[in-house]
Parts: sequence; structure tokens; C-alpha cells
Amino acid sequence: MPEDATRLASEKPPTRSIGWQPPSTEELQQLLPQYEITTLLGRGGMGAVYKGTQKNLDRPVAIKILPPGMDDEDSGANFTERFKNEARAMAKLNHPGIVEVYDFGETANGVLYIVMEFIEGTDVQKMVSEQKRLHSEHAMAITAHVCDALQYAHDRNIIHRDIKPANIMVGYNGVVKVADFGLAKMDRAGESGLTRSGMAMGTLHYMAPEALMLGSSVDHRADIYAVGVMLYYMLTGRLPQGMFELPSLQVPGLDPRYDGIITKALRDDRELRYQSAAEL
Repeated sequence: MPEDATRLASEKPPTRSIGWQPPSTEELQQLLPQYEITTLLGRGGMGAVYKGTQKNLDRPVAIKILPPGMDDEDSGANFTERFKNEARAMAKLNHPGIVEVYDFGETANGVLYIVMEFIEGTDVQKMVSEQKRLHSEHAMAITAHVCDALQYAHDRNIIHRDIKPANIMVGYNGVVKVADFGLAKMDRAGESGLTRSGMAMGTLHYMAPEALMLGSSVDHRADIYAVGVMLYYMLTGRLPQGMFELPSLQVPGLDPRYDGIITKALRDDRELRYQSAAEL
């Protein structure tokens, strides 16, 4: 799992994520004896992901932990309850393009965790970093798979809220899967205080304009905006900032139809964007 896919846990108030250290594999092993914890895959100020094995089924898993202290003092919202509700919703998602949720819970010392399928492969962020940009056929195929998964989730009233290259897993067998489905939905501005932290960790460029407005409602069209940003990034190796140059003007021979697709997906007014992932 990618390092910055781990962004939803924070330290206890008032310090929140500052100075938080994830437990060692040995410490987590004691908290979750039903799993064999082998490796810390990635960590950030707000969470960590480990590779492990579910002992009774002998299958590889990815375990994300979200440290205690997430309940929001300002709004009185119970993060733990919302986490459990979201995890239940995620567990009901059964789609080949979505990383499957196997289990979730809370350890004896208050650590929230979620257990997911482990994808043997890489992610789109690493692919672009290594290759500078993706061939248009690869970018289009990845986008199509992501849109298919998004439409499935949106039909079930689940919004991802953090679509970005690091959250798109590509298995060595070629399968494309969206990770962290539903977790970001808990990251609502003015509700948990996590949105500001999320922006600081580098997801700002993928956030739709309405997601940056305090108190503004965010719907499935925010995911569509993020897909537009990601498609631009895959095709050009750059982020569409300010008055960005259209992809066909940057990449010789690129089909200019991508320009119109990206421009529509990135409209500031969500009423002018594609209105569904299927339409995109």
C-alpha cells in the first residue's frame, strides 16, 4: 500500500498527528494476535499500514491503523462510531476494481484498525514517478477502471473523497483497484478537522473547489474532478495548476479529445462537469 494512502489517523488532541509514532510490528502483533504482522509498509503523521497474514485463512492482508484521539471535540462527533459505520459500508462493496475490506475493529488500547486485501504490485503515483508520464492507452485504461469502480460506489451512496494516483493500485497481474474507499468520506470540512490535515499531506491538488469551501456540501462530483486531475497527471506528468496548458499541447501526437474530457471534468462549477463517473 502507498505511504500517503495512510492519512486518516491522528494523535490525541491537542497535538493530534504531531509526533505520533506507529507501533512496531512486534507491538502490533500483540494487539492483533489473529494476524501475523510482518512489515511496516508505509506511515504518515496520521496513520500507518502494515503487511500481514490472516492466520486462520493463510492469506496476505494490509492492515491500516488509526490511533486513538480522533473524536472531534469541536462538533461532538464520534469519530469511532463514524469509522465503524463507514467500515461496514466499505465491507459491503463487492467490485473487482475496489480493494476489499476483510475486517475492522478496535484494539484493547483504543487503536482503530481496518484489514484489507493486499495487492501485490505498485500504484499509479509510483508508475508516473518512474516513467515521467504514462502512455495514453495505459492512462485511459486505468481511468476507465477507476470510473467503473466509482460508479459502483456512487450508486451505493459512497463517495471516495481522496482519489489520487497513490490510491490507485495496479497489481503485477494488471488488475487496477481503488484503495481506501469510503475512508475519506469521514474527512468532512467542519466536522472532524481532518480535511486541513489531508490538504497538508499533499492531496490539495486533487480536491474539487467545493471541497475547499468550509461548510460546503460535497457530493460524488468531487470524485469526478479528482479523476480529471489524475488523468491530466498521468498523460503529462504534471498537475493542472492555474491556467494550465492542455495535454495535447504538451505531448506530441496525443489525441486532442483528451483536452475536452479533462476540461469538462475540471470545471469549477460542478453542474458543468460530467454528472456521473459513467458519463466520464
